[in-house]
Amino acid sequence: MNWKIWKDEPNDLDEPIEKILNNLRTLDPNSEQYSRNVVFLERLTKLKAETKLKFKVSPDTIAIVAGNLLGILIIVAYEQKHAMVSKGLTYIKPVRQ
Repeated sequence: MNWKIWKDEPNDLDEPIEKILNNLRTLDPNSEQYSRNVVFLERLTKLKAETKLKFKVSPDTIAIVAGNLLGILIIVAYEQKHAMVSKGLTYIKPVRQ
């Protein structure tokens, strides 16, 4: 079972990285062209890692979470001042994906 939270989407840098890797397989490791390609590969993988770190949360998800927390706080505050036999968790709307 895979518990991955977000999916890896195709990146614009995947194709150039693959081309450089294929090119490296054909070159002599001692050549100057090989070392230049390695430098380019390092730069591209660094850029890809930086773009991958951007994690965006949907405004709908933020609104649902904020609404749930606000509802729970209201219910808990009311229960502290009044005798009420309910649970705040029963009013939480489940998040759909």
